[in-house]
Amino acid sequence: MNRSKPGANATALLSPALNLFRALEARGLDAAAVFRRAGCDPELLRVHETRVPNRVVRRLYEVAEEATGDACIGIDVGAQFRGVAMHALGHAWLASSTLAEAMRRIARYTRVLSEFWHAELREEPAGVRFAVVYRDRETYGPLSRHDAVLAATVKLARITYGDAFAPLEAAVERERPACAHRFDEWFRAPIVWGAPTPSLLFRREDLAHPLATANPGVAVASERIAADYAARLDRDDIRARVKRELLGILPSGTPSQARIARAVGLSSRTLHRRLAEAGASFAELLDQTRRDLALEYLRRSDYAVGEVAYMLGFAEISSFNRAFRRWTQLSPSEFRRSPVESA
Repeated sequence: MNRSKPGANATALLSPALNLFRALEARGLDAAAVFRRAGCDPELLRVHETRVPNRVVRRLYEVAEEATGDACIGIDVGAQFRGVAMHALGHAWLASSTLAEAMRRIARYTRVLSEFWHAELREEPAGVRFAVVYRDRETYGPLSRHDAVLAATVKLARITYGDAFAPLEAAVERERPACAHRFDEWFRAPIVWGAPTPSLLFRREDLAHPLATANPGVAVASERIAADYAARLDRDDIRARVKRELLGILPSGTPSQARIARAVGLSSRTLHRRLAEAGASFAELLDQTRRDLALEYLRRSDYAVGEVAYMLGFAEISSFNRAFRRWTQLSPSEFRRSPVESA
């Protein structure tokens, strides 16, 4: 079973990192060079719906802090924020009738932006709290990422509500830094330092205030696009989860659907239904995973054919040979000898 950390396989939309890029440029830095140093091709910012592993975004903020010497760069990132960097969810926010409606959409579809954290709206006696809840704090990265989410939320509110908007309170995880005045200047509200969860507290009347930017038709259409995108992520996710489990179990023999279902925390019937909704089946994923691994092992290793068959869960070499010929029209030995296929 996969024992990696909860956020190990989480991905995030790269387009919000455009605001980090702008913040670096505003300081006169070579933002593209900073991105490349972090292992992220800046040209990917131009590619619609590019998603990257959480570790890429984490590294971007780490390198940005190193390049600027500023642990509070997240405030600058938030100040650069534009709704268009948030996929259809940004357009849904900008066209919402009230801030409450906009924030409910963010909470409902956070995973469009990131699978590593989600937003929660919590009713409290003093108002409504917008909380940022992460899957695994240890692998999240610099606190400036949290700062950027909170600062960006306030920036979006000011774009729609007006520049005078301010929360009742901003709670941040970090202890009071040397640059604390920048938090005061941006949020224009009391700052709670060393909070267990990053959050913003809002007045109910501010969240209910009608917005001049409201466009219900655009909001609903944009939300539908966000919902479709989130559903597509769900479909991709169940396929990826099954494949990850197959990778770990195959060397011990041919895995059953029931065993994989238990590994991903579902009943066999539910797994069958979820895969069908994703346009796949367990048998197809098992076959695809075996094929991909077989090609990789035979191209990139000196494993004997019998060892490859064993690692893929085949009880007999003859069964593996038949499967391999079905996949490639070649035997494993012919495949290895082929200069084209082995290149």
